[in-house]
Amino acid sequence: MNRARGMEKVLHWLSSSLPRSAWARYGITFALVGLTTLVRYMLDPLLFKYPFLVFIPTIFLISILFDRGSGFVATILSGVCSAWFFMKPEGLLWIADPGDRLAFLIYMALGFGIAAVADALHRANKQLRQSWDQLSAVNEEKELMLHEIHHRIRNDLQQICAQLMLAAHRSENPQEIVGGTIERIGVLARVYVRLRRVEGVTVVNSKEFLESLVEDLQLGVVGVRPVAVDAEVEDVVLDMGVAIAVGTIANELITNALKYAFPDGRSGRIDLSFRKEGKDCVLRVCDDGVGILSDRPQGTGLGGKIMQQLALQLRGSLDIQPLPEEGVKATLRFPLPVPGKSFVH
Repeated sequence: MNRARGMEKVLHWLSSSLPRSAWARYGITFALVGLTTLVRYMLDPLLFKYPFLVFIPTIFLISILFDRGSGFVATILSGVCSAWFFMKPEGLLWIADPGDRLAFLIYMALGFGIAAVADALHRANKQLRQSWDQLSAVNEEKELMLHEIHHRIRNDLQQICAQLMLAAHRSENPQEIVGGTIERIGVLARVYVRLRRVEGVTVVNSKEFLESLVEDLQLGVVGVRPVAVDAEVEDVVLDMGVAIAVGTIANELITNALKYAFPDGRSGRIDLSFRKEGKDCVLRVCDDGVGILSDRPQGTGLGGKIMQQLALQLRGSLDIQPLPEEGVKATLRFPLPVPGKSFVH
């Protein structure tokens, strides 16, 4: 097995290092056939009954190194040399003996067959090698992606643990802590489901991700309440860490609006938009609810701290302001990230 692989490597190195132009291929073919003829001439006392024997390996080698056409040329040349030098009458391209003529025809057919088969093997081996290289590249890509995901999951779980510890000190309602944690884990799950690789980088499509987030919130959190949640998202390729931060902030803003903007069964609307504006990405969440009723944060204030921390990680800013009539507008603005050079860890 090892010898076969070694021979394959040698043949691959030879075929890749030899010149590929037609003149060069046929020139080398002429030279190898000529060298084989010289060897056959030197061995004539031993091989006088076998004029074609030493040419068969040469035909095979030429077909493997180059192509079928070169193998056919080698077959014709070797047949001419055999008839001229090693078959009666010598010095003529005419074979007198009928048995020798039959042997010559069989040799020519065998030579053409060897050239065709060797070329087919060469092509099949080349395709197999390409498939193997592609498979190796895919496996390497998967390993890199798994390594990156494991690293991200570890960091995200550490962050969730820190948030739980902070919430446990601030809140007297365990159910609120559990609910908020489940929502944030759901954001991570949506990101991981939509991961893909682009030029060796793990990325997420913003449109698919945020629209699915809004749909899930509409079904799971809004339920039968008379509140409509709509999303208008531009297609932007986001690094995995950036997508998690943006998704977490969007989730917090929408859930906060659902909790506090529409009390007592009030109807309303929440609009999320995400687009590129110049060199920045802008996430906006607007509602037409009761607005900001107090300077003090509602609930534990943990969600607000998480959003501000994530906005700083994005090197951006989060601004939450009341609208002129009713409702609240929250705007997250951060520099457009370059895939592969994320600043969120």
